Amino acid sequence: MIKSNEEGMIYSELNKSRKIIETKFSEMIEAYPKHIRSVSKKGLSVKLSLFTIAYNIKKLEKDYYNK
Repeated sequence: MIKSNEEGMIYSELNKSRKIIETKFSEMIEAYPKHIRSVSKKGLSVKLSLFTIAYNIKKLEKDYYNK
């Protein structure tokens, strides 16, 4: 239950932030390959980190050239 108008505004802002974060994560997941071959947890961690960095560079490049 929302008790006050202030709590309602905070809830609304948190809900908007949650939706933005979920959208960005789903876009990033779509960019990942369907299968990742790795032998160890460390190898998987490195590959996921590199894919995340590559995704961010691609988004920055896209934003930079679309101005």
